[in-house]
Amino acid sequence: MPWAGQQNVCGEMSQEGITSKVVAEASLRLLDSAGVDAVSLAAVASEVGCPVHIVKGFADSQDALLDLACDRIYAEVDLRPLDAPWPERLRTYARSFRQALLRHPRAATLMATRPIVSISSMAVAERALAEFTGAGLTPPEANRTLLVIVSFVTGHALTEIGSRHHELGGHTEREVDSFRRGLPKAELPVAARAVSHVDRDAEFELGMKFIIDGLERKLLHSAPE
Repeated sequence: MPWAGQQNVCGEMSQEGITSKVVAEASLRLLDSAGVDAVSLAAVASEVGCPVHIVKGFADSQDALLDLACDRIYAEVDLRPLDAPWPERLRTYARSFRQALLRHPRAATLMATRPIVSISSMAVAERALAEFTGAGLTPPEANRTLLVIVSFVTGHALTEIGSRHHELGGHTEREVDSFRRGLPKAELPVAARAVSHVDRDAEFELGMKFIIDGLERKLLHSAPE
């Protein structure tokens, strides 16, 4: 039977019906299920249900497939315009980026170490850079600020993923909780009181507050008289 009429995970499609998005989504599914090593031209072709040469038309290497998978994660960031001041818009975008990373725990480490090399993913950065320059930062300041925020959001997500997924982080939540609640109060009095309860959402919001408060103070002090 010719491949053009084959039924696959994307539904009935001809050879021309395969798109970059189809290949990207297949790459992301493999990445989510088994990690970076599972993503290959042959594996993606099998997942899509097409010959390898069709996949090569969109991504000719594992690196290219991983870049497409990252594109799909960035595409999950909610960038809809908001009728709110820029600090709240920034919080909303950062929260959405965090949730996108948490939905793809095996991909989060890849995202943390892989620079953006596609126009579609750079569109996410463009929105943030436009927010910063619109608020009064210079383009270089905007870029540095964006990198700080991305580092914070990604690092926080990786910490949360490690605590949720012991197969990735090394310890179960129960083990960590038991250790923290059992800290010797005589030897570690402050830690025993401080670390027994972890609220990841509160941590994230506090971190964003520190960043945004600092930005607002910088913009206030650098405003012309």
